[in-house]
Amino acid sequence: MSIEKLESIYQQFQGNTAEEWKQKIIQELKGESFEQLTWHSSEGIDVLPFYTKEDNLNYQLSIPKRNSNSWQIVERIIVDDIKDANKQALEALQYGATSIVFNLQHQVINKENIQALLQDILLDVAPVRFENYKEENRNVLEEIEKNSCTNYIKIPEQSTISDELAVALLEGIKNKSTHFHFYIKQNYFFEIAKLRAFRWLWKQAAEIYNLPNQVNILCETSTKNFDAENEYSNILRNTTAAMSAIIGGCDELIINTHECNKSSTNFGRRIARNIQHILQQESYFNELDDAGKGSYYIEYLTYQLSKNSWEKFQQKINS
Repeated sequence: MSIEKLESIYQQFQGNTAEEWKQKIIQELKGESFEQLTWHSSEGIDVLPFYTKEDNLNYQLSIPKRNSNSWQIVERIIVDDIKDANKQALEALQYGATSIVFNLQHQVINKENIQALLQDILLDVAPVRFENYKEENRNVLEEIEKNSCTNYIKIPEQSTISDELAVALLEGIKNKSTHFHFYIKQNYFFEIAKLRAFRWLWKQAAEIYNLPNQVNILCETSTKNFDAENEYSNILRNTTAAMSAIIGGCDELIINTHECNKSSTNFGRRIARNIQHILQQESYFNELDDAGKGSYYIEYLTYQLSKNSWEKFQQKINS
């Protein structure tokens, strides 16, 4: 169907004002209060029953673009045994991971150990990074894989998202780092808005403190609300959290396995990996460029979170 045909169809329908929508809702409520439909969130943001184009004009921010439309499918490997960790990493890459994070658990490690850990991994294709390493090993690690010890500022979960974003700004400025690690929880639209808001907030802070504008955001699905009795329901939790991270604009994503209170299994790692494959290769999320742009609700949340977070950031700076 041509664009002209679609436009002619749209013109047959009369637009409604916000007041007309409100009156229709009040009519449907049959005497119940319209105000009861407003959700007073823990973020201090009143979520309204509906939003209109006029709201979008008032609240839309210019969100900096992420590094690319796609994202790195990251798998974390906990290093207990060098040989087993290398095998697990190679399997992850063979079955669709595009980047590896080795958790060294603060072990003392030598050059030979690192070479064995990275054996047969094509480092120019699949970036490798280390976490929880001893500082004394940094030079040896980076000698073999440049930038493998880039410190990501891990942002702890706070009581509110605006507190989380304010802490991220402070830590980024303090450490002069543009690499951030956020946990993604189950508040779907708020988590999307969180990442969009942070890119905007960082741009403002970077201009003031003379820091690079571009940030790299690693997201990890939170296991805080996992259900130990119905583990398979955690697959759905992982999926919605991953969608929030991707739509919000993450550059890298770790999906924790759905299994609770035990070490991850090959099956759990495969399911976690495949969630990303479905979103990237079957749902084409990798072709999205700020999918939240223009969404009345997401733009509103992004604006309000940015406003609240900036105020808290200023308070912390001045305290």
